[in-house]
Amino acid sequence: MLQTAPFLWLALWAQEGAVSFSDPAREAARLRQAIERQPEVEANYTGLGNLLLRTQNFPQAAAVLEAARARFPSSAQAALSLGVAYYGQRKFPEAVAAFIETAKLDGDIEQPIAFLSRLSEHWADRKDEITALFRAFVARQPSSATGQFALGKATAGSAALSRAIALNPRHGEAYFELGGVQEAARQYTAAIASFQKAAQLNPANPAPHYRLARLYARLGDKVGAERERGLHEKLLAAEKAEVDRRQAATRHLSFEGEKK
Repeated sequence: MLQTAPFLWLALWAQEGAVSFSDPAREAARLRQAIERQPEVEANYTGLGNLLLRTQNFPQAAAVLEAARARFPSSAQAALSLGVAYYGQRKFPEAVAAFIETAKLDGDIEQPIAFLSRLSEHWADRKDEITALFRAFVARQPSSATGQFALGKATAGSAALSRAIALNPRHGEAYFELGGVQEAARQYTAAIASFQKAAQLNPANPAPHYRLARLYARLGDKVGAERERGLHEKLLAAEKAEVDRRQAATRHLSFEGEKK
């Protein structure tokens, strides 16, 4: 089962309203020249870094954004974009560190909270620090479903997850996490209902079906377990095919701005 979809960063990054260019290579060249002419302008660095991110040139993006972080250490945008670049390279500890830094630089933005909540398997010894960031964010932004979800996931807290669902009834991930909390508490009927709702809200996600198959098997429902296993395998294959399709369709740039 895929735990961290490779294109998760792209789905989240879309929240920023990414600009599409008809000729990304030309725009990259323009931004490189702008950096040379005006190295004191942060937007030149983040503009180039984000363009390289959207074309999945993650190492090159990281190089640009590391330079931006060195020149503009108080910039939450540069730290956030650098975290995405590390994520794209699967440098997860570095990504976690960058998103933590982003949240510390600007405690009112949701993006680092969203990324950190989805990188929980890579928190390692920083879980307490991250949970404290989530608590602080929720204290400032109590009406944020993203914040409530993150806190609920970090603490296995059904109350916070339920608040996330109340704030956003279509929050499939919150239903999924709530189902896990209920399953751990042996509230199997409630867990099945939560996983079913998660599957309904995110019909392409194989994960709820995996958990449902396990629960049905535990409860002796062989027909239900087999049905959910089949759905899980089908959706997992479709997910992989979609990742491969997007990778093949992505227009990559070299660091020199030339088409590959």
